[in-house]
Amino acid sequence: MLALQVRLEEVPTPLGYLRRDDHGVTSFLYDEDYIASGTTLPLSLSLPISSTAYNDFATRAYFGNLIQENDQLDQVLNRHRLGREDIVGLLEHLGADCPGAISCLPLNADPVKVPGNLAEDYENLDQGLLVEIVDRLANKEPLPEAVRDPSPLAGVQNKIAICAHGDGTFSMPKPGLGVPTTHILKVPSIADYNDAKREQISAMLAKSAGLDVVVPDVLSIGAHKTLLIQRFDRRISKNGLVTRIHQEDFMQAAGLPHDLKYERRGNDRLKFNSAVVRSILKKSAQPALAIRNFLLTTFFNLAIGNNDNHGKNHALLYDQGSVPRLAPIYDLLPILLSSEYTHELAFNIGEAKSADEIKNTDIAIFLAQFGLEENRASRFQKEDVAKLLSTVDQAASELIKDNDKNFDDLVGHEISRLSSIMELDLPIRTRDFHAIAGGGWQLS
Repeated sequence: MLALQVRLEEVPTPLGYLRRDDHGVTSFLYDEDYIASGTTLPLSLSLPISSTAYNDFATRAYFGNLIQENDQLDQVLNRHRLGREDIVGLLEHLGADCPGAISCLPLNADPVKVPGNLAEDYENLDQGLLVEIVDRLANKEPLPEAVRDPSPLAGVQNKIAICAHGDGTFSMPKPGLGVPTTHILKVPSIADYNDAKREQISAMLAKSAGLDVVVPDVLSIGAHKTLLIQRFDRRISKNGLVTRIHQEDFMQAAGLPHDLKYERRGNDRLKFNSAVVRSILKKSAQPALAIRNFLLTTFFNLAIGNNDNHGKNHALLYDQGSVPRLAPIYDLLPILLSSEYTHELAFNIGEAKSADEIKNTDIAIFLAQFGLEENRASRFQKEDVAKLLSTVDQAASELIKDNDKNFDDLVGHEISRLSSIMELDLPIRTRDFHAIAGGGWQLS
């Protein structure tokens, strides 16, 4: 038997308890005092407040998403001889550093995540050490011994959580304080040196189209182009107090295991798809607005050649109370220009499993799955989607035409294709034709 308390920053009592019995069966039960306090803030949409314990599947689906694939996980697996399926055992060692405001701690442990005072709780990051950190991340090497990344960020280890200040300096939380960072510094690998600028441009294109996005800054640090991204799950007061905001990605909100983040990995019983997304958005603070914004984001991703918009690349933010809103979009990148390119979509559009399969009927099915049929669907395409695509096309001429011809040509090709499929007849700026070849795009 192993039990952990589950906490949120600034909540005085544990939210509940994560348990694993002697047979390896897990459960989660909300704390009686937390329920009695009258709060309506749940740990997740998939785990609404209840006096009944959640079963093994629901528990594993949510808490398994808190375990990030990184070097820290590998060390714990090897050092403590744990299995990857032992999520409670893993969180006993990793739970203090869960993503966001959540922590999973031994029952007798004090809270570890607390707000931070920018003037007192952080230490300056020396420029020389910053250059070394960036160089090591670019080469996928371990961080210097003097540096401990305070946030076990998901994905390939090419980023570190830091604090950025208005005067251009950086800092890290003082050891042992458990205070939040404010930014993510992302360092593309040497082979993908264009990614920093392309991710920034993608966000700028999204911003120009009216989508909710944080536009990152591209910084030259040492010999590398890096991306500085302000965290949307942080709140900074006028007097410099930094607090974490509770958030969850769509896999957590749906109660789906993290390895099903692409629809193609699912099955008839469990999959991440349009129906799952709609059910999540219907529970958000402004369902109609959330659905509209998600649909526009989907067409935007198609327009820039980003088909990696999987279930962990969309999130909900609990910054306005116990009912979440759709979080700003993130991780925007033209995957079609990457060596990691795949034809397959993260989730199907109608019956289409890849972008080049999409037909008008698929878009009609896709929109109907979100409650837009016939006249409403036609109006949404001819007004909202047409405006978005035209805006992105125009913005691309200003942002990337002279800086990244391949990206600009890709955007032109994808917008033209979508315009044709939806019969929008948009006046798209002429570019060179590009053809997909061997995992990328080439000029033909």
